[in-house]
Amino acid sequence: MERRLNDLRRRMTEAGVDAVVLVHPRDVLYYAGTARPATLVVGPQDAVLLVRRGLDLACREATVRVEAGGGWDQVAAVLAAQGLTGGMLGTDLDVMPAQLYRRMREALPTWPVEDISPVVLAQRMVKDADEIRATEGAAAVADAGHQVMVSVLRAGMTELELAAEVEAALRRAGHEGYQPLRYPGARGGGVLLMSGENLAVRGGHGLVITGAGLSPGTPYGPSRRGIRPGDLVVLDIGSTYMGYTADESRTYIVGKPTAAQEALHEIALATEEAVLAALRPGVSVAEVYAAAEAVVGRGAPPHFPPGSLTLPGFVGHGVGLEIDEPPVLWPRQQTLLAVGMVLALEIEVSAPADGMMAKVEDTVVVEAGGPRLLTRAPRRLIPVAEGNGW
Repeated sequence: MERRLNDLRRRMTEAGVDAVVLVHPRDVLYYAGTARPATLVVGPQDAVLLVRRGLDLACREATVRVEAGGGWDQVAAVLAAQGLTGGMLGTDLDVMPAQLYRRMREALPTWPVEDISPVVLAQRMVKDADEIRATEGAAAVADAGHQVMVSVLRAGMTELELAAEVEAALRRAGHEGYQPLRYPGARGGGVLLMSGENLAVRGGHGLVITGAGLSPGTPYGPSRRGIRPGDLVVLDIGSTYMGYTADESRTYIVGKPTAAQEALHEIALATEEAVLAALRPGVSVAEVYAAAEAVVGRGAPPHFPPGSLTLPGFVGHGVGLEIDEPPVLWPRQQTLLAVGMVLALEIEVSAPADGMMAKVEDTVVVEAGGPRLLTRAPRRLIPVAEGNGW
């Protein structure tokens, strides 16, 4: 953690920031080793964690000095103890509630404020060996969910019943029960599952197809739709283990696939292979996306003519302490890939005119020679009948 703090201080200096105050739990966890409710104050000489609740536990977990409290007057006192009574203050403005920001400005009137989140997220993009090991654990949890899928999926089940079986397997494997998101308000325990006509439902939470959900209050994920023979079923698992996340999707078929279903999945798989081939240190995310578009644009005649298949606008994203982190693999940016980035390659290929979708998604780490797969469930279109297994 000290290395991370020293790197943050270097980045602060480059950004012209004199001190940093972080309130977002995942940022605090990254630098201080605990996600207890707290405010992390980072100055040029010292880092202090001001803990609001769970003090005894935080004292055991934290890797920085801990004090009880966390009010903004106390933040000002910690800064003053380091000789700082004013200057540029960096904080995580992208997630700070407006009322909290107002109280901060009242308590620290001599401190102009900058959003430090881009600096923090840029640092978090590249994972160290411990983070990669934790992600490998999360990938194994996701694999466990896909393994149970082939033994429980059958016609007549509802999407909800099937998701419940998968979620139970994830929990038994060590899933921490939720998907940490920087912007809470979408997605829940770790499973998106959709079948049949729900493979065309975009709930609005993110760019991808999300399924129909159970109500207008939760309009994404599994529904009460009954699964039928011949259905394509997509299972998208976001698992959390030891604080870190993995993301893995597979497409299943109840019974024997049609030629069109097979062709659609083959395009999804070929697209992922093109993305894997492009994932090299120094390559831009826009180049990776272009490699995917080139495959999808060709279609899969005679079932899907050129131009009839679509991507959701991206083909992957970073994962780590949150399920959606930078970089995004899309054409809007030129971020360069680097050794140590951990990415979810999210290949979702839709045939809108046919109401069909196939998906394959894997968590990978970028290494000097290219990507290494961390998720290991079979990537083929998986036919399932009662009693089937891997």
